[in-house]
Amino acid sequence: MNRENFKRVVAGGLLAGSFVVSALPVQAAEDSWWRGWWWGRNRNEIRQDQREVQSDRRELREDRKEFLDDKRELRRDLRRGAPTDEIARDLQELRDDRRELQNDRQELKQDRRELQRDRR
Repeated sequence: MNRENFKRVVAGGLLAGSFVVSALPVQAAEDSWWRGWWWGRNRNEIRQDQREVQSDRRELREDRKEFLDDKRELRRDLRRGAPTDEIARDLQELRDDRRELQNDRQELKQDRRELQRDRR
């Protein structure tokens, strides 16, 4: 390659590079293709998964508290000799609370797995 062709190739590369750089937005929007490509495609998914995990933890805490409250209520009713229909209702509430806790734990596990998958 002679010197004149080399200068043309270098000048063309510099010119093309300057066009590419000037075409990229300086302040890219959160959902633009540039930010998605540059910052990682999964960034929004990771944020959403983190919010879901936090929400699941909060829901699990609330349901656990509700379960313990219902358990205390059943013990109180048993001590004071409540009617059988009231005790049956309390037992049904405990069963429902256990099922809800189990579902919450399963959902939390699933969301944690999704978060780990998206972080990779």
